[in-house]
Amino acid sequence: MKVAVIPDSAMILINQVNKSNHQLLSHYNDIQKEKDFQKQNKEIKKGDLNKSSEKSIDYMPDLKPTRGIKYSGIELPSGVLGRMSVHGPIIEEADAVIMLRGNSNNHMYNTLNELILFGGNGCVNTRRLMEHLIRKENIPFLKLEYPNSREEIINIIYEINNFLDYLTDLETSKTNKPYIKKYIPSKNKGNSFNLEEFNNILKNSDK
Repeated sequence: MKVAVIPDSAMILINQVNKSNHQLLSHYNDIQKEKDFQKQNKEIKKGDLNKSSEKSIDYMPDLKPTRGIKYSGIELPSGVLGRMSVHGPIIEEADAVIMLRGNSNNHMYNTLNELILFGGNGCVNTRRLMEHLIRKENIPFLKLEYPNSREEIINIIYEINNFLDYLTDLETSKTNKPYIKKYIPSKNKGNSFNLEEFNNILKNSDK
């Protein structure tokens, strides 16, 4: 199955999907296509690529910011329209979605490492719009709370793996039931552990 993850830069999500038999969907593939397209098209001037103009938009056949209007309407902020133009088509193509929700005031690691591991908070309005679109698509959807402790991180990995196993059963017609979420955030706060231990947990996880 094609699985989209939100945030699509969160390594805790990407790692587990890549270990599974499912395909990770990412808009980074389209970004690379645009870079290759621009390099091959000799008529494109370097100055045009740095301008917010209709001409520069025409040079992005796979990443047209204007198509964000399809998902959100023209009245919303340009930042939301731009993000939806990237994420909307990914959600349309996805067979399932895993979302790590929100952020926490209880930071276990420094800003850079939290950004790499959990993908950051991003635009809240865009996230809400994406969640609405996912539910409208009526596809398997796993929404996880931002972890605040060592126990919660381990439970999240466990839950992701269970969800991916469920998708395998769904794909092979071994089940037709909806997914029942098992992970329940604990009330423990601040029980962090070092990044080396975190990497070992990812490396030795089931997938």
